[in-house]
Amino acid sequence: MHAAAPITTDVVLVGGGHTHAITLRRLAMVDLSGVQLTLITNLADTPYSGMLPCHISGLYGFDESHIDLRPLTRFARCRLLMDRAVGLDSENQQVICAHHPPIAYDVLSIDTGSTPATVNVPGSQEYAIPAKPVPDLLERWRYLIEQVRVQPDRPWTLVVVGGGVGGVELTLNMQERLHRLLQDLGRSPDQLTIHLFHRGDHLAPGRNRWTQKRLEKIFRQQKIQLHLEEDVTAIEAAADGQHYFVRSSTGRVVSCDRVFWVTT
Repeated sequence: MHAAAPITTDVVLVGGGHTHAITLRRLAMVDLSGVQLTLITNLADTPYSGMLPCHISGLYGFDESHIDLRPLTRFARCRLLMDRAVGLDSENQQVICAHHPPIAYDVLSIDTGSTPATVNVPGSQEYAIPAKPVPDLLERWRYLIEQVRVQPDRPWTLVVVGGGVGGVELTLNMQERLHRLLQDLGRSPDQLTIHLFHRGDHLAPGRNRWTQKRLEKIFRQQKIQLHLEEDVTAIEAAADGQHYFVRSSTGRVVSCDRVFWVTT
């Protein structure tokens, strides 16, 4: 037996996104003698964003839309540290963790994802559900589904803010899931109303015009209320504590049950 090579390089990966998952798979196939790999993440099962829309719609289950990092880190001979990185000491080359001592690094990679920009809109941080972090979105989505299940006779109104590809996918798949749930409960899908606010003049900016027109036609066919060239300017809680008022730049006010924020 050969003695293990001494550790000379600490490679630390912060965040268990699918980019790091792919990186670990590739690193598992090369000789990394003298390298200590460490993955810092607070999620052993990381959501794969490409599968998220169909998970929202109920077509894919949890296992089909998440990557289990535990066998992957074992395969890559990588230390898995279940914790949340809360800071970075670049001078001493250390990652500061919430519940562990600082982790030293020679090479650092960060893949923690992004969060939608809500800071400039009053009420958005308090009342809107951001599309990221994805685990938080999914938890609140599951709670909404249960609420609809136990209150199937009342009307439901959702607002989505952001008409990029992510907002379009989320809107259509939420409608698909809730329509199917209402039908399974013997109720009319018309009890659900969805509004989408988008500051641009077309959905899916950056896509070709044919695609944009096709998406807008689908929204009309699905009876989704599309508000183009309308910025959301404020979100306010109703007096009952259960509903919200979404105000737009045109003066429109929409009363709703949930607000999903998908802008960047």
